[in-house]
Amino acid sequence: MSCTSHPVVSPEPLKPDEKYQGVVLSAENMIPQFVYRTGMGEKMDGGVRIGMLPIHGSGVDMTFVLRDEGKRLHTINFAGTYAEQASFETTYYNVSRKKRTKTVRRDGKVFKQTEKDVFNYGYLGMRYAYIPKGLWGDNIHLFGLLYGVNFRKNWGAEFGYFHDFSGRTPVSEYGFNPKYAPLTGVSLRIWFGKLTKE
Repeated sequence: MSCTSHPVVSPEPLKPDEKYQGVVLSAENMIPQFVYRTGMGEKMDGGVRIGMLPIHGSGVDMTFVLRDEGKRLHTINFAGTYAEQASFETTYYNVSRKKRTKTVRRDGKVFKQTEKDVFNYGYLGMRYAYIPKGLWGDNIHLFGLLYGVNFRKNWGAEFGYFHDFSGRTPVSEYGFNPKYAPLTGVSLRIWFGKLTKE
């Protein structure tokens, strides 16, 4: 069951000296994928996904910063995926950036200390996906919303729903109504890995 696949982004693009390697598990793909991202500039990064089988969600993507407002960040991602339903996607992200704190004991006292350049993230996104050839041989246009969280750029989770505006996913044989319902529009994913700095 590999309808398509979506990129695993860093809500805040990685810096030139940062690299990320991890694994993503997704309901829409079922088979784990390996993820590699690297910073390509102060305001952009790029990623590669490799499915355990090449047709199961391999792809490339790039993320660019549109605007940095301190606690809030606006980015855009462009992605291409090679799967049973290959796709091209554009996603806008509105990212909330929160500083992390840790408890420190010093001289018998306990206090909170803010970690430098380490954040947790929550984000809301809008995604458009174009699938040139769906399972039934037709063009598919998906548009929808997603919400995700990311901790220290190391692990996170994401949920989204993308409506099939072509209305050509026949599911009447499963007893669903209406006849053409976008069952493939739900996305649920978790990922984990390690961020390294050179």
